Amino acid sequence: MRKTAPSVQLVQDASLERLVVSVVSKVGVLIPPWILVAVITGGAALSNLLWGELPAVAWAAVGCTLGTVALTALTWVITHQRRMLGRLHATLTTAAASTWFTTATITGLGTPVTYGSLFFGGATLAISWNLRTVIRMAAGDDVDAGGGDALARLFNKARDQAGLKGAKLRAIEATDHKVKGQVQLPPGEKTADDAIKATDRIESGMQLPLGSVTVARDDDRADRAFLTVSDPRAIRKPVPWPGPSAPGKSINLPLRIALYQDGDHVRFRFVGFHLQVMGATGSGKSIGGAWNMCAEIMTRHDAAIFSIDISKDDQTMGPLREGLHRFETSKAGAVDLIRSMHAAIPERTKWLAARGFTDWEEGCGLTYWYLHIEEIAKLVNELSAEDEERLGEILKEIRSAGGSVILSLQRADYTQIPTIFRSQMAKMCFGLKDPDDVKFGVSARQRKADVAPHEWEDHYPGMALLDARGIPTTHYAMPMRTYSWGSNSQEARTAMAAHAAAYPAAAKKVDSFTASLARIVSGPAPAPVPAGTEHDDGEQFAADFAELLADAAQLIIASQHATPAMLQRKLRIAWEDCLRLLEALQRKGVVGPAGQDSDARPVLVAADDAGARELVEQLRQDGDPVAAVLARTDDPEPTMTAGPDDVVQEPTEEEASALHADGPEKKMDPADARAMVYAWLRRRCEAGNPSFTATDDELTAVRRRTGLGRAWAYKVLDDLAARGVLQVSKAGSSKTFTIVDLGPLDRNE
Repeated sequence: MRKTAPSVQLVQDASLERLVVSVVSKVGVLIPPWILVAVITGGAALSNLLWGELPAVAWAAVGCTLGTVALTALTWVITHQRRMLGRLHATLTTAAASTWFTTATITGLGTPVTYGSLFFGGATLAISWNLRTVIRMAAGDDVDAGGGDALARLFNKARDQAGLKGAKLRAIEATDHKVKGQVQLPPGEKTADDAIKATDRIESGMQLPLGSVTVARDDDRADRAFLTVSDPRAIRKPVPWPGPSAPGKSINLPLRIALYQDGDHVRFRFVGFHLQVMGATGSGKSIGGAWNMCAEIMTRHDAAIFSIDISKDDQTMGPLREGLHRFETSKAGAVDLIRSMHAAIPERTKWLAARGFTDWEEGCGLTYWYLHIEEIAKLVNELSAEDEERLGEILKEIRSAGGSVILSLQRADYTQIPTIFRSQMAKMCFGLKDPDDVKFGVSARQRKADVAPHEWEDHYPGMALLDARGIPTTHYAMPMRTYSWGSNSQEARTAMAAHAAAYPAAAKKVDSFTASLARIVSGPAPAPVPAGTEHDDGEQFAADFAELLADAAQLIIASQHATPAMLQRKLRIAWEDCLRLLEALQRKGVVGPAGQDSDARPVLVAADDAGARELVEQLRQDGDPVAAVLARTDDPEPTMTAGPDDVVQEPTEEEASALHADGPEKKMDPADARAMVYAWLRRRCEAGNPSFTATDDELTAVRRRTGLGRAWAYKVLDDLAARGVLQVSKAGSSKTFTIVDLGPLDRNE
């Protein structure tokens, strides 16, 4: 037996609640004329029984005649909106039935003329009405009943309450997941926008679940719209990733990234425009947006992905690493990628122009670039003004050079990213928590359609809306469900890593521009350094500090204001780092020493100084080695600062005694000293206080008892972090250690 499609069943269920079952309803519309014949016959027999004898019959005849005239006239008046044929048919039927009733009242049913006219005349009238009903059902033009079209019947029941009186609908498509119809609106009275705004009232009148109806414009006619009914419950469960849609093909072919509510796959050609991906925490934005798009892109032979995430490091994009041509997780790396890409774009446009191309085309010889930036708001906040400007120019110019940008964030208002960035974006919006956020995540026409992604919240992660070039008008306001990569995060990460390994960036043949920009790293993220192995990331740290120093100098020169509070507010770094930056800028001649009663320092470089920009760039190149080294060492008293000309104060007698009060007379054996630290860690964990800093009072006391220096203590902590005993988090230059696994201590003691 054939199974009814879910979408058709949804429409039928709502319709048949009021029209019984399909077969019975079709037969049922033929019965009323015959019931009316029977009722009139019974009424006439009763009338003759009561008033069929003289003198009452004379008065009965007069009353029936007056009733006949009145009913006939009333029928003619109230059927004025019908076509002439229908109006005459209804009026003559009323006149004939009333006249026969009058005759039967006078003569009774036993006379030949009375029962003969009933048999032939009554049957003829009933059959004529049956013929009209059948013809209307076949043609589907019955305005009131909707004929045999279940979707039309539902719509006709709801249109008046929805404010669409006079609109007509006819079904034009029915699939396993949707029923689609075309709505003809009253010309000059209603437009497609009126129908779009009435969507929720249409759903209410049809008695369908919320979200079942999607109304869209007909681009060819202002007085027409498309109405699609689908089951919103179909995408409330995860949809497994079906695999790449066109592996080895060109990026010029559409990407398949999700499933629409009506069962159609989301396919869009992601070339020549940028995309903003927005969603609240827990909405599935990273996996549904970044993973599904990048998973498709990396399977195409002529596309390369460059990714930046300085917020979550490897957490989001780590499993995709092998499929990425470059992945930056530090500010310095992100800045270098932005500057390198910015410099390469003019060269690519020149290359295309020299070969007769106005824009990137399939087969032109250039690899198409995708720059994906996760949590763009944090990156923008940390970029210098010049680098932010470079990123803006990339957005404006990369499309001509063969590239697109994907920006992902939680709230795309002007406080998070520049307005010029947002204005160039197509929109992909996942679930939101606040209805006020909707205007930042969806397009103008989606807002007109009253989309409501804030109603999904955390209930349906992976559900989204997409409005971009090439999305049909029938689908830009329709929810979709992005693909799931596994039942849990570990399974999903494993599946994505396997997919990226199957399409490694290193195996692609790319153009020279892409090759020079790429820093392909095969395999997973670097493993922790084994215990006892020395490691030094000094060069990377110095580069990061140089960037920070240049940003601080630029802020101070532009504002002519130099205080730790200002730097902390603008750069969002620790207070002690702000102090170190000001000390370094004093050594570089940008600021003077702080006053005795204030943290403010005089600014020695004017805002309009012709050499200010060169000075900032020089700081970005050279940094300050002294400050960089100091910043890498946990300072036991960061609020104590000194300028280069300050006199070094020797410790007092009491301070000297305190330094050695609880320390041993000689240094402890390193192995025994480590055992003491391990015992302290166990006590700390048992006490339920696993987090601490290198300057923790208890740890400082333990170190003093060992007689060993701070450098030894830091080395032990770094070693434990590398072995997985401790987890390290950093804010500015301040490290916080958290005990996560004491197992390695038991195995190696």
